[in-house]
Amino acid sequence: MHRSYTVVLQRAEDGWWVANVPILRATAQGRTRSVALKRAKSLIQFALDTIRDEGANPPIEDRTSLDVVRVQAAV
Repeated sequence: MHRSYTVVLQRAEDGWWVANVPILRATAQGRTRSVALKRAKSLIQFALDTIRDEGANPPIEDRTSLDVVRVQAAV
C-alpha cells in the first residue's frame, strides 16, 4: 500500500532548503531542493517504519484540512 504525504519546501535565508512534513511534525534539509526532498522521503519512510514497528497505524493525511496561504504584513 502506498500513501502520499504533503512536503512543504522552503528556501532558508542561508540558501539551504527546508522540507517540512506537517502530519509527522518532521523536518529535513539540504543544500539543494532535490536533496531536501530526497531526505524528506527517507524521513517519511523511516517514520512510517518506526510507527509500524511500534504496532501503531500510519497516519492518514486529510488534505481537506491543509491550506498553505501567504499573508502580507507591514515591515
